[in-house]
Amino acid sequence: MSDLLTAPRGELIQLIYELTERIEILESELARVKAEKDHKDNNHPHIKAPSFVKANKKPKKKTRRKKRGTAYVRKKETPTEQIFHTAQNCSNCGTALLGKPTVAYTRQVIDIPVTPYTVTEHVVCRRWCLKCHKQIVPIVDLSDSVLGKKRIGVNLAASITTMRDRLRLPLGMIKVYVKMFHGLSLSEGEIVKILDTVAKKAKPQYDNLLKQIRGSHVVHADETGGRQNGVNGYFWSFSTENIHYLMYRKSRGKTVVEEIVGTDSEKFNGVLTTDFYAAYNTYTGFHQRCWVHFLRDIHELKENYKKHPPLNMWVKKVKQIYEEAKAYSGPDPNLPIGLQTEARLQKQKEFEQRLRILCIPYVKKDAPMSTLSARAITFLPELFVFIRFPNVKSDNNQAERIIRHTVVARKISGGTKTPKGSETKAILTSLFDTWQLQNLNPLQQCRLLLTS
Repeated sequence: MSDLLTAPRGELIQLIYELTERIEILESELARVKAEKDHKDNNHPHIKAPSFVKANKKPKKKTRRKKRGTAYVRKKETPTEQIFHTAQNCSNCGTALLGKPTVAYTRQVIDIPVTPYTVTEHVVCRRWCLKCHKQIVPIVDLSDSVLGKKRIGVNLAASITTMRDRLRLPLGMIKVYVKMFHGLSLSEGEIVKILDTVAKKAKPQYDNLLKQIRGSHVVHADETGGRQNGVNGYFWSFSTENIHYLMYRKSRGKTVVEEIVGTDSEKFNGVLTTDFYAAYNTYTGFHQRCWVHFLRDIHELKENYKKHPPLNMWVKKVKQIYEEAKAYSGPDPNLPIGLQTEARLQKQKEFEQRLRILCIPYVKKDAPMSTLSARAITFLPELFVFIRFPNVKSDNNQAERIIRHTVVARKISGGTKTPKGSETKAILTSLFDTWQLQNLNPLQQCRLLLTS
């Protein structure tokens, strides 16, 4: 730039002429290229793709994957057996003069044994006492290795029971399994007797689960269909976060609810969480109705009336009330317990009043939301109990999740044949579900049950 500023006038004029001539050459070359392009476009027009064909996406630039902090591979197990391999001779010269062996590397092989069944015969001998002149027979206690007075061992009984309940295997498949993998022939009748014997052994623990349910602060209840000898019945489920009690009854009426939790607080003094099924109305204690069921019905109603502005506005306001109630974190923890309880009760009444004001205009009005509004008004004292008690949830998902195992088992097996079979099913499922809720190994717990 400094040369142009200090260059003589004549050199600058000559530079301008050269640049002007170069620009003219470039413009003529550009015009020629454009003409060639237009000629090709006219002779070979582009074929437009159909509207249903998606345009090709430009391939994304591949980026190098971020290195993981730890390798997600199976960690080495604690070996149950070690086999050492060492060379006896040099692979180069063949000499046996080798030094002390050191570990080069290790390799683990994870496997399971496939072994035939075993039969242990206990021979009990009697002896003659030369002093008392009586026969002496030792008392042999085999309760830790055999199922009652039968010949079935504890490991076999626990395995069959676990396969039947946790894996939901039909009796025929259990029969095939023990024959295929262990060479043991069992009839389906023998398997049923084993299950009944285990259930009889577990009956005291099963009864204790009911006592724990009645002594809990919050219980989730639900019911599902069942079949006994081709006749419809019902499995009733009562559960907490770590306990499940299942029972089979022919009735789906309120008498079953009264049998377990009573009508007031004579049997159960906590909060009962259920859906809106009428049989639960007999319980007059603290009761939380499931908001998930209520919102599900609201969603179905909205799907049936998609173009209904008043309904959409009503749905939006109901959900807003529920979301605000769910977001309530409770009163100031520094307050005394009595004032905290009073604050929660006041907050519960506040949300009840808001929902009442929203639903009461539609109760006697011919509108799509009149039925659900009437339900909200009817069960209003039971919709916001989760605000009054901090350990109560607004939904009944606990009961829905725990009873799913029973529902799937019913679809696989079709049901039971006798009242004893239904009781066995209820006892075993209650215990196995409880062990699962408590993160315990069901097979090991079943073995402990049979050896206790």
